[in-house]
Amino acid sequence: MKSITRYLLLNASIWAIAVAFASGLVLTSFFRTSAEQGFDEQLDIVLKILVGELAGQLLSSDPLVAPKNLGEPRYELPLSGWYWTLSNASSGEILLASASLVGGGLKLDAEKSKAGDIGSGLRVYGYGPGDKRLRILERRISFSQTENYIMRVTGNAEDLNDQVADFQKKAWLIMVAFGATLLAVTFFLVRTALRPLNILRQQVRYVAEGQASSIEGSYPDEVSGLVNEANILIASNKDTLERARTQVGNLAHALKTPLSVITNEVRHLDGPKGKMLSEQADVMRDQIQMYLERARMAARRNVIGSVTPAYPVLDKLVEVMRKIHGSQKIELLCEDTEDISFRGEKQDLEELVGNLIDNGCKWADTAVKVTLLRGRPKTLSKSHHTTASDKNGWFTILVEDDGAGMSDVHMDVAMQRGQRLDESKPGTGLGLSIVEEMAVLYQGQFTLERSDLGGICATLILPALDV
Repeated sequence: MKSITRYLLLNASIWAIAVAFASGLVLTSFFRTSAEQGFDEQLDIVLKILVGELAGQLLSSDPLVAPKNLGEPRYELPLSGWYWTLSNASSGEILLASASLVGGGLKLDAEKSKAGDIGSGLRVYGYGPGDKRLRILERRISFSQTENYIMRVTGNAEDLNDQVADFQKKAWLIMVAFGATLLAVTFFLVRTALRPLNILRQQVRYVAEGQASSIEGSYPDEVSGLVNEANILIASNKDTLERARTQVGNLAHALKTPLSVITNEVRHLDGPKGKMLSEQADVMRDQIQMYLERARMAARRNVIGSVTPAYPVLDKLVEVMRKIHGSQKIELLCEDTEDISFRGEKQDLEELVGNLIDNGCKWADTAVKVTLLRGRPKTLSKSHHTTASDKNGWFTILVEDDGAGMSDVHMDVAMQRGQRLDESKPGTGLGLSIVEEMAVLYQGQFTLERSDLGGICATLILPALDV
């Protein structure tokens, strides 16, 4: 069965993870762009200082001398990754370079992109001595129509990458914390929003167990209509049951009185005709009793809130049968099944199991075993009726004897109404057919098969209250 809580939490978790992941990617991307712009602005300041320092030298015919004070000592440290060069735009010859470059060269990446806010220069990545990754700012300068120069200023890209990596680590930690907080808040909101449904579920259970006559409590507008309709259905069910019981009682009274008069009169008749009439009157009485009982069962089956603990009923029946059939050893096996409850009337469960135990005692040689199991058997060798969906709870009662048993053909005959395989045994032949009819009425299942004890194993499956 699907869970609304699980469904909402699963979807909220997926969206929370997706949002946190996307937010982390967007934030780190924005930060890298911002960090590159700040890094480029720092290089641009150095480039402007260099242009200012070298402008006078380039306009004169004196030899070029590298500026010494740029406000950044890393341009003096050998192989620091912070370099600058001045080269001829036409020949590419390096005219001046920072002391940190120590005679090496710069290699730019193939792809270049124009800087949006750093004048008319280029900002690219490249490599310096030792294949060290660099961020390079390049600008073309000209003091006349014939003399063009290229000024390049670089910074150590590892410093930039370390800065971005540190931010990414912190950003992902924040996103994880954000996602966890979002999930916790979602879980709280879902539990709070679904709390009325949990209360409604408990109230319905109270009605099913017979502890309440209607669903009580105040509920949100989304489910209040359902609660009202359910209470109307419960009340209508009870009214229908009372009317059915009244009609069955009236019918029983109307039939039994004239039939008793007929039975008394035919007993005074002698001869074959009197005997025949007396037998037919007894048959009529049995049939009336059977169909009236069936009508009562049908009415009780539809009662909402009829619940009967199974173990006490079986225990009581076993004790009674031990007294009736003193020569038989009757064993009751129940393991961790004391909380099983039959979703029906106590009288019906007593009649169902009582018929099976009594029948087993009649045919057993020395012993009868009664077993109460939770759920349904995985396999059945023979099935007379299919049951309702397995979504509801079920329990199984097995009644086995060590008698002579019977063939499959005889099992089919034994299930038919009024059929008796041994006239020497007491009974009317209605017991097993009534059990089968009652089991089907409860959407259960009743089968006969060979028992490991040597006789017959009667398997009765009935609906149980879900625990």
